[in-house]
Amino acid sequence: MPLNVMANAKQIAVLARVSTATVSHVLNNSANVSPKLRERVLKVVRDLNYHPNTLARSLKTRKSNTVGMVITDITNAFYPAVVRGAEDVLIREGYTLVVGNTDGDAKKEEAYYRTFVAKRVDGLLLITCPTEYPPAYLARHNPEETPVVLINRDYPSLRADAVLADHLEGSRQAVSYLLDSGHRRVGIVTGPAQHVSSRQRLRGYEEALRDHALPVRPELIREGRFDIKSGYDQTKALLALPERPTAVFLCNAPMAMAALRAIFDAALRCPEDVALVSFDDLEWFDLIQPRITAVAQPAYNLGATAAEILLKRISGQLTGPPCRSVLETQLIIRESSHWGHFRET
Repeated sequence: MPLNVMANAKQIAVLARVSTATVSHVLNNSANVSPKLRERVLKVVRDLNYHPNTLARSLKTRKSNTVGMVITDITNAFYPAVVRGAEDVLIREGYTLVVGNTDGDAKKEEAYYRTFVAKRVDGLLLITCPTEYPPAYLARHNPEETPVVLINRDYPSLRADAVLADHLEGSRQAVSYLLDSGHRRVGIVTGPAQHVSSRQRLRGYEEALRDHALPVRPELIREGRFDIKSGYDQTKALLALPERPTAVFLCNAPMAMAALRAIFDAALRCPEDVALVSFDDLEWFDLIQPRITAVAQPAYNLGATAAEILLKRISGQLTGPPCRSVLETQLIIRESSHWGHFRET
């Protein structure tokens, strides 16, 4: 049969010897059609190279079976697992996931948002740029029209569901572990101060010190930007103190890797001279020397849980005020934190 890119559902019905309603049910998977009839229709669809007009269909049904997702840094190894978790859930329910990467640029973020809304996505999964307050476009957004679930972002003033890792408790456990191992001078390199999760990780650090009756020393707190350069520079500054820390806690994985380089460049050993713990775990943290102790966020489950909540909003199974789901982290102890009076707990 010759290729016909202008084919329509009526032509398919004639060639497959079925009704147009049957063609519609097969293409939309909306009703029970016998396997024999289904295959007959699909064979004609393949032969004609037929592609449904999804835009026209979405205008008619007000559903596109598409979800838009925004992430801040596609090069950060944390995000692929988040995206995969969301994708697995959405594909299982017949949805397509479209992802936009912003590189932490607020203008790119808003551009993706506007594109997704214009394309009539059924819902949005957003990892916004780190800000203390929600971006203006999101504050104006109508979640009744297009549901939104935030991932690892928390804006109490916003009408949006949120799924977060327990940043405060994860940080508190990591620093407590270092203090229980005998450290008394623990430095920290945070993320940007306006970042909610960064502030929570700093708070966990401070709570661990207070739990151990130790003062919070301002000179041991350095603000980074969640990137490699700031991780290196701020760790180097900590190591240059007259009384340097015996352990450093880095608030994300890229900064932790940079901190390890800074330790080596200072002619120090890890963990013998300076112990190291990362907030965020990566698969290859278990493959390098020293293997890096890390607080593992449930990256896959963050994406999967967010997608599940979004689908419930889209279908109307979930109504009412925004829900906030907080997932536990896990401290994974490896060689980079073994030091002096180390004892396994």
